[in-house]
Amino acid sequence: MVMKADVASAAIQELKTGDSWVIMMSPQGKPLEQKRVFELAQVNHLVILCGHYEGIDARILEDIDEEISIGDYILTGGELPAMVLVDAIVRLLPGVLDEESPLEESFTKRLLEYPHYTRPVEYRGKKVPDVLLSGHHENIRLWRKKQSLLNTLLKRPDLLLNREYDQEERALLEEILFKGDLT
Repeated sequence: MVMKADVASAAIQELKTGDSWVIMMSPQGKPLEQKRVFELAQVNHLVILCGHYEGIDARILEDIDEEISIGDYILTGGELPAMVLVDAIVRLLPGVLDEESPLEESFTKRLLEYPHYTRPVEYRGKKVPDVLLSGHHENIRLWRKKQSLLNTLLKRPDLLLNREYDQEERALLEEILFKGDLT
């Protein structure tokens, strides 16, 4: 089952405006990353095309501005990937979340987030790190940054490649890698 070119193209043309950006969800597309989500959140009008089963007739590719993939696996259609894309974009729109929230989350700076804690202070013999209970905002900020680097190093080291580091991040990585300081 392949979506017909004339039907898909007619649907695109019906929706398209002068400031539209047409995206086709496709396993052949460029993998979706947070940086691209930020860029797409600035676009005034998105048209998202979702194939199903075998996809869409290749003759409509000239109507497409960009193909996006959400990962290296296959689904029955592009509807779920489109929902993922829409959710990732919508949460960046003004008024949807706290304004600062998207700036500190995983992937925003090609880093995973630091660990989060809540009450009680001790659970199953494990305590919330003392620095987080200290009330010292600068020490908490540095701890979070260091833990973010450590989390990324341990769980997604690929994110650390081809990334620019500020002086503070370099110093924290040095503490982690060469001094074995994980706190």
